[in-house]
Amino acid sequence: MSALRQRLRRPETYLALVSALLAWTAYDATREPRSQTLANLYTRSVELYQGHGRAVSSRIFQCRYRPTCSEYSRQAVGRYGIAAGLRLTLRRLASCRAHVPMGTEDPVR
Repeated sequence: MSALRQRLRRPETYLALVSALLAWTAYDATREPRSQTLANLYTRSVELYQGHGRAVSSRIFQCRYRPTCSEYSRQAVGRYGIAAGLRLTLRRLASCRAHVPMGTEDPVR
């Protein structure tokens, strides 16, 4: 068995990789929102969903808010960065209940 394969079988290797990824993520979250790699990746994935996945999901449910939750999330992450933007998005999703009238305006503040 090769040395690389033996090393990959050890849990320390994965622990080191996960630790490095978490450290990089924490560093990235401290940068300006426009410079955050994770924020840019997240924004692109939301745009991909909006372009292709929304047609499927809109048959199952409709967003009660304006802008839609995906657009709200994209705007929040773009304005405040990945950590604060996702926190705002989770708060918005948690507030979505049957008593909220369809078309309720709730822009990113």
